[in-house]
Amino acid sequence: MNERRSGPLRPVELAHAATTAALMGAIAVLSMVVPGAVVFAWAGAVPMGVLSYYHRARAAVATAVASGVIAFMMAGFGGLVSAWTCVYMGVICGQVRRRGRGRGTMLGVAAAWGVVVASVVLAFLAALPGIRNLVIGVFAANVHGLGALLEPVPFLAGAGRALHGLADFGLERWPVFVWVSVWLIVIFGCSFAWRILTPVLRRVRATSAAPRDLFPDTVETGAPRPLPLEFRDVDYRYPGADRDTLSAVSFTVAPGEHLAVTGANGTGKSTLMRVLAGAEPTGGSVLRPGPVGLGRVGGTALVLQHADSQVLGIRVADDVVWGLPADHAVDVDGMLREVGLDGMGDRDTGALSGGEAQRLAVAAALAREPALIVTDEVTTMVDRDGRDAVLGLLGGLTRHHDLGLVNITHYPEEAAGADRVVDLGAAPRAVRPVETGSPTRPPLGDTVLSLRAACFEYDAGTPWRRTALRGVDLDVRQGEAVLLCGGNGSGKSTLAWVMAGLLAPTAGSCFLDGRPVSECVGSVALALQAARLQLMRGTAGAALAALAGYREDDGRAIEAALAAVGLPAATASRLVDRLSGGQLRRVALAGLLARDPRVVILDEPLAGLDLDSQRELIELLVGVRDGGRTLIVISHDVDHLDRLCDRTVHLERGVVDREEVA
Repeated sequence: MNERRSGPLRPVELAHAATTAALMGAIAVLSMVVPGAVVFAWAGAVPMGVLSYYHRARAAVATAVASGVIAFMMAGFGGLVSAWTCVYMGVICGQVRRRGRGRGTMLGVAAAWGVVVASVVLAFLAALPGIRNLVIGVFAANVHGLGALLEPVPFLAGAGRALHGLADFGLERWPVFVWVSVWLIVIFGCSFAWRILTPVLRRVRATSAAPRDLFPDTVETGAPRPLPLEFRDVDYRYPGADRDTLSAVSFTVAPGEHLAVTGANGTGKSTLMRVLAGAEPTGGSVLRPGPVGLGRVGGTALVLQHADSQVLGIRVADDVVWGLPADHAVDVDGMLREVGLDGMGDRDTGALSGGEAQRLAVAAALAREPALIVTDEVTTMVDRDGRDAVLGLLGGLTRHHDLGLVNITHYPEEAAGADRVVDLGAAPRAVRPVETGSPTRPPLGDTVLSLRAACFEYDAGTPWRRTALRGVDLDVRQGEAVLLCGGNGSGKSTLAWVMAGLLAPTAGSCFLDGRPVSECVGSVALALQAARLQLMRGTAGAALAALAGYREDDGRAIEAALAAVGLPAATASRLVDRLSGGQLRRVALAGLLARDPRVVILDEPLAGLDLDSQRELIELLVGVRDGGRTLIVISHDVDHLDRLCDRTVHLERGVVDREEVA
């Protein structure tokens, strides 16, 4: 648990507070404007409780102020009360959980807080008789009305008379009634929040298995000076792990030097990136002349594998200067020109291709005038042309800027232009051969998936509409493996979502076994290019079970599904965040195959995998194909898929450009 108690709100606290405040404000407004949704407002205690569990009390204070302002502006005083009710319930439950206490402590704190709230409400109503008469009068009228409805009903007449008595008591002895009612509401509300928050926190803790203290929780003082840098026998072991992820790593980085770090999946390349960015090693030492300065001007800048996670601005020009001090001058046009985005400052960042987004991330890093740039697998999600452009850009950074560059990659050819190379070696393999069950491949069957003049527009019918598919005709037969390729922005991923039934064509048709595929959701399995996004539990076995529809305690079914993709049974107990890229893809594929889909679509299945992992995954997919499964592989990496795919369909600007039979 993060225990820093002093200092201003950290960026992660600000981000979490802003998101929670917006969500709670929206819930409070809905509770005011939607009839019967008042109790639903208490659900706002859940995000508040999660924030209070993970962050300091000052983050909760910031959230309370922001959510209160939002709710008051949108729904008046009632919205403010609703939002702040969620605040105190969430804070009480989250802070009690944060300190490792149980329900008894929560009830004690809630009872004490109930005294405070009840006393404040009583004083408020005593000082403002007009509001008091209105509130008590409305309450009494509603209760009398409900009692009148119940009295004529057999077996409910007694309840009706009791309600009349309650209304009269509220009018005659309003101070006692108000104080006791508010006190009980506080206790009941906190108990409700505790009950629904407990499983949520359990799930969040299980899903967020990676340590939250990976980066140092201190405020750096002084000007950043990350270079020259020296690693001396650096080890890093994650909490609860049985071995080091990094072991005895030693190297140096000097100003103006380009260092490449290579290694197979699972050798600790991304962990090394985090240590370069300031995480404390568990062994050895990292020597620097001054602070790391992560994200600060003159410090260390990161360019990550998924550019979308770093693009924050709506316009390209906005993203270049996002988060920089107002007095830091940046030649935005010159920066964009250098990275090959000349004239694109006013472009919407959402319309960028993968390669363009990566170049924008480099521009945003350069805008900070860093002494050190660390890039982590930045060519993984871009097509061949985009990869060449990004590599050419990285190769010239140390010649054109006064900085050091550490480029982390598993492609040896991408390390060729570096001054020096640090090889982290090969990771231990935990994959066994997959038994296909059939030595020969069955003949192809009838057409299972058919598209005719399929079109798709994002934001159709609005001025912001964007056409992604423009009349796609495609037939896929039972047991066939089809490679769908094309550059970034050609429409591959959109077509995958249409074929999976997650998007309905805006024109034309897409049929599965003669029915619109949008009516057959689940019959087509879609394996996302970021496999981690499909594994929503803490351990591999639990994540697989969720995908497959198994019970988490059905060990035999989970073990059989793992065996089908060549993973040992012991994988089930491993934390998802400790799996290599290849293992993540296998676990996700195992969960999807367990549902016995008619078609499996794999979106960029080789992305982020080293060559050995790519070969292993292809062999696995060959076995799946030879078992009669229909596969559609979407990739811009066509060099290694000849053995798997029967034909290749080239997509260009949303249309089928040509087809090639293997």
